[in-house]
Amino acid sequence: MKKSVLVLGASGGIGEAVVKEFANCGYDIYATYNNGSLENITKYCKNKEVELYDIFMDIESQDSIEKAFKQVFADADFLESVINCTGVSLGERLLCDESLENIDKIINVNLKGTILVSREAMKYFINLKHGNIVNISSIYGIYGGACESVYSSTKGGIIALTKALAQECASFNVRVNCVAPGCIETKMTECFLTGETRQQLINATPLKRIGSPEDVAKAVKFLATDDSSFITGECLTASGGATIF
Repeated sequence: MKKSVLVLGASGGIGEAVVKEFANCGYDIYATYNNGSLENITKYCKNKEVELYDIFMDIESQDSIEKAFKQVFADADFLESVINCTGVSLGERLLCDESLENIDKIINVNLKGTILVSREAMKYFINLKHGNIVNISSIYGIYGGACESVYSSTKGGIIALTKALAQECASFNVRVNCVAPGCIETKMTECFLTGETRQQLINATPLKRIGSPEDVAKAVKFLATDDSSFITGECLTASGGATIF
């Protein structure tokens, strides 16, 4: 049977890098998208002679999540891992200035969406008696980020969810881990990775560079494969040693 992975949020910078990392290893890819395009990774997978199956999914809709998972489970021979790369940040501001609309959006996408996705993945993997769930958190979920209170809260919640779910799933031979990136160069961060601010972020990072989506993807692949077969409930930081920005 051909191994495959499900990458949610594959049209984002980190999601795209995760798809490419697994394509390099010969995995078939199930990739979800909402507003973004999968054109780049579709071409990449074709060149690597692996299959990419694109699936629409709205992370804020339970019906959409269930429909997407049903489609994957019906089609995949052996789905090894579910990797949730969906996430949103709506700019830096004081919590007292944040709108209720933005608060709901960040919570629904980052935390509630991750919970609902994990629930569907767990149903499948428990029956299979094997599998991996890898979530994407943030170092803000560990240390907090000023003017990113809601975002930090959701990312901290993902870490707690990961640790709790790992205990629930362990007896079924299902592992659950997460990666907590630091400052990574993506479309979501490009608005402040310029000029003086960019240099300040580099200075705050012990390894003295901005991270790439590929840095995160390699950490994800490690946690999603048998290379980490005795690791579950862990949060692996990919931050260049940074603890605060």
